[in-house]
Amino acid sequence: MKHQLLTKIHDHSATVAVIGLGYVGLPLAVAFAEKGFPVVGIEVDGRKVAAVQRGESYVQDIPSERLAALTNDERRTMEGHQPPWHVGGAGVHDLSGHD
Repeated sequence: MKHQLLTKIHDHSATVAVIGLGYVGLPLAVAFAEKGFPVVGIEVDGRKVAAVQRGESYVQDIPSERLAALTNDERRTMEGHQPPWHVGGAGVHDLSGHD
């Protein structure tokens, strides 16, 4: 298993998940995607997810053109996803209504 993971990292076929697409997470996700890794960004803020999917940056250090080149690529190098729950009070996940 270790060998398989190292091989996927070496040939850039390992999918990278970044939790949180704020001012740290979005640049990190972009950096991995620009190196050729498929990237999935997980973000609870639906507005940020929608912006990433449109290729529109909300982080000053990442120009929209740079993000759009990754999200609009036919290979779908980078994607943003909102989990099917929201964070309730005190950071507790509200999983009501989900199996």
